[in-house]
Amino acid sequence: MTNNINTLIRKYLSGDISDDEYQLLSETLANDKNTAKHLEQMTEADDLTKRYKEYASVDTEAALQKFIKQYVDNGEAGKAAETPRKPRKTMRYSLLRYAAVVALLIFGGAFWYHREYTRVTPPVITEEVQLAMEQSRESGREGADIVSTVTSRQQIISEEECELYHVDENFAEQLAEAKRITTYHDKEYWVTLDDGTLVHLNYNSRLIYPEKFGDRRDVILEGEAYFMVAKDKSRKFVVHTPQGDIKVYGTEFYVKTSSSSSVGEGSMVVLVQGSISFTPADGHELMMDPGQQLSVNDRQLSLRVVDTTPYTAWNTGVFVFENNTLEQLMGVLAQWYNIDKVTFRDNSLRTIHFTGSLERYGTIERVIRAITTVCDVEMEQHEGTIVIRKK
Repeated sequence: MTNNINTLIRKYLSGDISDDEYQLLSETLANDKNTAKHLEQMTEADDLTKRYKEYASVDTEAALQKFIKQYVDNGEAGKAAETPRKPRKTMRYSLLRYAAVVALLIFGGAFWYHREYTRVTPPVITEEVQLAMEQSRESGREGADIVSTVTSRQQIISEEECELYHVDENFAEQLAEAKRITTYHDKEYWVTLDDGTLVHLNYNSRLIYPEKFGDRRDVILEGEAYFMVAKDKSRKFVVHTPQGDIKVYGTEFYVKTSSSSSVGEGSMVVLVQGSISFTPADGHELMMDPGQQLSVNDRQLSLRVVDTTPYTAWNTGVFVFENNTLEQLMGVLAQWYNIDKVTFRDNSLRTIHFTGSLERYGTIERVIRAITTVCDVEMEQHEGTIVIRKK
């Protein structure tokens, strides 16, 4: 049985295993709980790789003969009078059995590591997110300009942009086959990447990513997006922005970034759950905890605890405003509903504060009715203009 397992594992690691053999190997290891437990406790990626390389480079038969010659033929001879010498055949059998056990641990550990450490776990898409995606499509809000290097045969990123987004040679090679998605003032877009990561792009945003990820997962973002990243212990997920890089370890987070390396107000990262870090272009890596917001202003970083509700709500089709002025609120809505101009008949109306939620995919008429009720104002909409006055 041991020999069969060793053979199957060796074939698996060398890539020569058949479908039937792979199924048999999986079933065998799944039923051997003790071995699986020991392997989990003893296996670490770096150490395992070292041990496997050492084992693979050893001529086991030559090593066995050397051991017998040194410790059996010579070493044991001097003690023959004191201790009965163990028959060579029995010694050989014991050593081979021991070697088989060692091989099982090494190969089995490598097998476990390969299956567990390289396993990709897609994000869980909740019913709320699925509903938001459907409503976005049905309301005509989903839309983007999509360019692929494969179909268009055009370069999607310039040398200047490569420098701005800190694109190294390895990442540049992956961008040889890549896509660029650009949303405009009143559209958004959902995209599922090669590893199962789901990205929700807000309006006026751009995402550049490889068609297929290799030994790393890198994307470029300009604008605003919500990331639901697939878990993959063997490959970090990195979001490149003009302000720095966001390294992801399997998580959900919100990003809003400006389009230049000279950071302006509003550039931020909000961690909803999981673990991420931010590394500015000329600084050190900063780890973030869930519920924290990292703001970047003029290359200065500030970290604070925030309510993540507005960011998760946006991802599920809801605008959430917390103590925002009416002027701030109307700025967001004008962008989303393609309103050319908002006029306040009295400047005091600009500072009225609003707290509440509005449906992202509702009509502008419904939104106006809700705001006039809460803020006790009158609104008149006419040919792309909204006029706000006192009641």
